[in-house]
Order: sequence, then C-alpha cells, then structure tokens
Amino acid sequence: MTSYSLYDDSSMRYPRVINPEEIHAMPRLPFAKGIGTNIFVSQERDDARHFRHGYCYQEPDHDDYHWDQANFDESHYCLEGKIRLKVEDAEGRVVYLEAGAGEHIYLPGGYKYTLEATGVKTVFFWTSGPSPRYGLVEAPEFSEELKSLRNGGK
Repeated sequence: MTSYSLYDDSSMRYPRVINPEEIHAMPRLPFAKGIGTNIFVSQERDDARHFRHGYCYQEPDHDDYHWDQANFDESHYCLEGKIRLKVEDAEGRVVYLEAGAGEHIYLPGGYKYTLEATGVKTVFFWTSGPSPRYGLVEAPEFSEELKSLRNGGK
C-alpha cells in the first residue's frame, strides 16, 4: 500500500476544519481605531483561488471605516452585536443597512461602504470574492505574516 498526503509541506490548500480558536488566534489587521479583522482563508496562507474569509471585530465606539468596492463582492454574517453600514451608489444615493446576530448582508461590487459604530461590541464573519491573484497588496507586512503561517508557521 502506498502512503501519501493530501497536501505538500509548502501548502495549506487541502480540505480541513478551521475552529474558532484558530480563527481568533490569527493575526489581526487593523482597519480603523476599534476595528480589525482576522483573515483565516486567503491566498497567502491557504492558496485560496477565489475568495477570502475573515472575522471582523468592532468595538462599540469604533471609528468609521470606509472602502470603495469596485471589483469584488462581499457578504457579512453577524455573529454577535450589530452591523451598521452606510451604502452609497455611483449617483451619490445613500441607504443604511443594519443586521443583528443571525442576519446576513450582501455587498455587491460597485458601491462605497462605511462601517459605522453601533454602540455594541460586534463580531461578524465576512467573505469576499473573487480575490485578486496578487494578494493583499494594500497591507504587505500583514500579507507576509499570513504567508509565514503556512503549516503552522514552520
């Protein structure tokens, strides 16, 4: 009988369970004062081809975090607390979306988004795709930190 591994020593691209302890232990990328994310599935760490996954952690009084989402879709699933988003379209029209624990928000590309404080501690799961093949160029040090975590940082 031939023995083999589902993965090689330089990749984490294999089927596996990722538990909450592993997610919470990941390095945190700050977005704004009081907002950060743990990206636990990525091109850098997992050689993910099409999307990224992370948890976003928000303090009750965090600073606003704004981004223009031109070329990818995203979703937010509220695990605890409340997500509040200001959404602006290309014509400058604005709507506000709020989601509580157990609710989901879909954020298509082509809009401007701002996470606003809600007065409560919030944690949500987010996913985005398609992820660019060039990785997290906006945060090169964080990108390198994720790469170092392949096979447990070995």
